[in-house]
Amino acid sequence: MKANLIITTISQLIDEIARAKGLKDKNKNKYLNDFKKLKNDYKDVSINDDFKAQYNQLNSKGMDLIKELRNSKNISQNELNRSIEVYIRYAKASLCDFEGKTLYLRKYITSFMFSAMLFLALSPQFYGFVLPVLFFLPIYMGLKGVKNRSIAGFYMTMSVVPVAMMTSFTWIRYGINSSKNITGAVTEIVKDGVSQNLAEVLVRVGPILGALLLIFTCLQLYRGIKTKDLFI
Repeated sequence: MKANLIITTISQLIDEIARAKGLKDKNKNKYLNDFKKLKNDYKDVSINDDFKAQYNQLNSKGMDLIKELRNSKNISQNELNRSIEVYIRYAKASLCDFEGKTLYLRKYITSFMFSAMLFLALSPQFYGFVLPVLFFLPIYMGLKGVKNRSIAGFYMTMSVVPVAMMTSFTWIRYGINSSKNITGAVTEIVKDGVSQNLAEVLVRVGPILGALLLIFTCLQLYRGIKTKDLFI
């Protein structure tokens, strides 16, 4: 089934947004560009029968938004902006469903989980337990959110990327420095009350795990950019 109905709805939305007086020019231009791109993208989409209900709901929400735009004098600008932005995200996410791109979501979740686990395991050695404790809740809530395709959950998971990279760089730099004198590095750790065997593991394995953390974090960042349209 072709997406002719939603294309017609998007065309109406473009006309209504162009006429709307309650929108700032900057926002209006952004919304018009988003809808024009969506209109072109939906021209190449065939709707599977499994997504018929979702397709009808997408069109129904579009008609509701048209009514809001026509009644924009009685709606605050912030509320109208929010309604338009939510619908654009919903239309983009639905497009990904219709095109069979939901597999990317699983890949993103997998790379995020590895990044989060390695970050929680490696950060206390240099930054204490405060940093991982601060990020435990965003990691937990973010994971729940991305499974439900929440944009807030997506942003929570992406907040781990900078600190995970920082942790990986610290471990890699430590590995480079300690490789010049492994015995001395082990001795320094033992002085802090750590056993000899554990100290050797930290010196030898820690930098390798730091490199893995960097790889998974970069992978998460790349997949996050690729999958951001899947979230509503």
